Amino acid sequence: MRAWLRPTRGPAAIALKLSTTQPTPTVAPDSADVLVRVSYSALQFSGEWALQNLPALPGAPPRIPELEFSGVVAAAGSRAPPELREVGARVVAAHAIPSWILFGYGALAEYVKVPAGQAVRLPDSIDLTTAGGMVGCGSTALKMVRAAAVGQGDRILVNGASSSVGSVLVQICKMKGATVVGTASGRNEELVRGLGVDEFVDYTAHSSLPEYLKAKYSKEQFDSILDCAGIQSLYSNSPGYLKPSGPVVNVGVFEGVWTTARNWFTNTWWPKWLGGVPRRYIMFSTPPSKDSATYTARLVEEGKVRILIDSVWDMEDLVKAYARIATKRARGKVIIKIGKD
Repeated sequence: MRAWLRPTRGPAAIALKLSTTQPTPTVAPDSADVLVRVSYSALQFSGEWALQNLPALPGAPPRIPELEFSGVVAAAGSRAPPELREVGARVVAAHAIPSWILFGYGALAEYVKVPAGQAVRLPDSIDLTTAGGMVGCGSTALKMVRAAAVGQGDRILVNGASSSVGSVLVQICKMKGATVVGTASGRNEELVRGLGVDEFVDYTAHSSLPEYLKAKYSKEQFDSILDCAGIQSLYSNSPGYLKPSGPVVNVGVFEGVWTTARNWFTNTWWPKWLGGVPRRYIMFSTPPSKDSATYTARLVEEGKVRILIDSVWDMEDLVKAYARIATKRARGKVIIKIGKD
């Protein structure tokens, strides 16, 4: 089968190789595994960082990048659920992060094998392109909303509302009855307003976004800030526009992975009496889960949430797709077309 491999660390243009001779995975007859003929895979914002930083383990085969994908069942073991044993059934799935990190199992291949617990049968109304980018942003948005305990009547700031996660956050927060203020660049205003925000803030129109927020929202402070970009100044200045009981929930690494890790440590552990910011800071890993995928699929099927697709690239154009991610201007998911729908 064809598969993208990462034989060595480095940027996408150097590290990635398209193999046409990668062995196709097989499924043991008595297993609970599912073999999927992949139609679409989604790129993650952190994918380029992983290409450059995750080590190649001694004796392990080259890594296959990325985590989430959609496709149809090609084979399944006898212990897989009945709905996943039907050849040709449409599914969405994601690799577990430990197997991706330790063994290099990835989604940019024509056939992918996963345990049945990591695959979900798709409703007929959801197309495979949308499904290819649904699991990661859906799981992350749901976890952020739950961490902030978003509820009826809350005032929520979504920073990065035009991103794949931010766009889902806006819709779920509105579904829960919250008032949502969304930030993005002015060129994305129409898109973000179309998601249902109550107010739009063009961060490019202000020399300092925190200063603008303090001036405008100091008297009507937010109950929570959901940050999809990871801007440290947004947290450092949050007492000016965030209620004392409110959290900043961050999943973004816009300022770099190592800088974000340092900020997480400082924001979480620096005592308030030594000058720490007197607001809660929440950051967590967001591995895709079957429960979140199932719930996200239901929301999409019911028309309550739509998944933004920035662009779709042919499998051969993967390096160009990573370049699109690197611009940090993608509006929604960047999708790779692997096989037939």
